[in-house]
Amino acid sequence: MIVCSCNIISDHDIRGAVGSTDDELFSAAQVYDCLGCTVRCGRCSQSVRRILEEQPPRCVHGSALIGDPPPGLAEARLRSLSSRPAP
Repeated sequence: MIVCSCNIISDHDIRGAVGSTDDELFSAAQVYDCLGCTVRCGRCSQSVRRILEEQPPRCVHGSALIGDPPPGLAEARLRSLSSRPAP
């Protein structure tokens, strides 16, 4: 669905921008900056904010708190466990 008629940006474009950056995006201006454009008339700002609010919260490393752990975390845990001396 087209969210921004001025820049021809869809909800899929916005979700892709949110998922492709390590930074958490909080505003329409940040999303548009990530997409390489700017907010023009502003009528889409409410829709962009609604899409941002639908996204799961992110932790410090940029990974979603819900779902899979950050890449490499499981391997790091296994290495730390295997390097411990036997009791």
